[in-house]
Amino acid sequence: MYEAHRKKLKTLKVYFLIHSGTVEEQSYLTALRREKEAFEHLIDTKSRMVVPEDQDGKSDSCMNLQNISSQVLEKNTRQGGREDPKNHYVIVDMREFRSELPVLIHRRGMQLEPYVITVGDYILTRDICIERKSISDLIGSLKSGRLYQQCVQMSRYYSKPMLLIEFDQNKAFTWQNYFSYLEGSFDQVQQKLLLLTIHFPKLRIIWSPNPYASAQLFEELKQNKDQPNIEYATSIGDELDINVFETKYNSGIYDFVRKLPGINSKNIDTLLRRVKNMKNALKLSEEELKDILGNTADARAFYSCLHGEHSAADDEVNIKNKGKGKFRRGFKSK
Repeated sequence: MYEAHRKKLKTLKVYFLIHSGTVEEQSYLTALRREKEAFEHLIDTKSRMVVPEDQDGKSDSCMNLQNISSQVLEKNTRQGGREDPKNHYVIVDMREFRSELPVLIHRRGMQLEPYVITVGDYILTRDICIERKSISDLIGSLKSGRLYQQCVQMSRYYSKPMLLIEFDQNKAFTWQNYFSYLEGSFDQVQQKLLLLTIHFPKLRIIWSPNPYASAQLFEELKQNKDQPNIEYATSIGDELDINVFETKYNSGIYDFVRKLPGINSKNIDTLLRRVKNMKNALKLSEEELKDILGNTADARAFYSCLHGEHSAADDEVNIKNKGKGKFRRGFKSK
């Protein structure tokens, strides 16, 4: 890992020192001999192994990533018996079926719901939305700015947006193999990823070595979680919805209002449609806000935010008092 991270420096060399003619030396030589014999036995066994023509020798049982759909169906409870596989489903964008991941998700016992969705690629729960990117797609999306817009949409509609960066299972789990033939450098991509996490604090980045690990991760993320809402996932982000946000609401105003107390994804659309500007919002009573937001607690929080007393003078006094502590002797008043 050190050599992979310091790829621009010279090749890493490790020097191993040991006393000759000691028990430590014999133990080390014995370990080397056993390791050599194990590899020779493995090579000899694979050379005589019968493998079908349509298989390259890989097995799905590696790293505990086997098909567990039968295990899922055979789970019994004292009262309910077998679990219904329809209760565990994932909403998948139709374009994702060109990749291997949807098939692996299905093989792990989860039902696939293929739809054309414009926000995210995989909807696991009501809160979790995942955008999957291969390394080449990630680099291209970062350069074009498309990934930024996708993160804006995911953060706007879901409370737990995630970016899945999936490596090729036939290549090493490292960046080096992807920058030899593409413009730019690893440092530029790394800087853009850092900026992405700064702009979107809720965004979580998932690093996956192969599609098998991604399928296993999806299953773990769905454990004990509510199933996704198909109607909601297919209705958000369409052309009509995008025009409403960009032309009628203004994305900057939308993001600002969305961060106010008492405002969430369920009531912000109603608020922006029924209230023209902040001046009109200040004239509304708490009962009127309750009728708009549909919730007493949200209305009270939003009303308190608009009409609560915020004294700037008190803040200035507190700031001045903080400077009069135990370090006051080190400063001279002007």
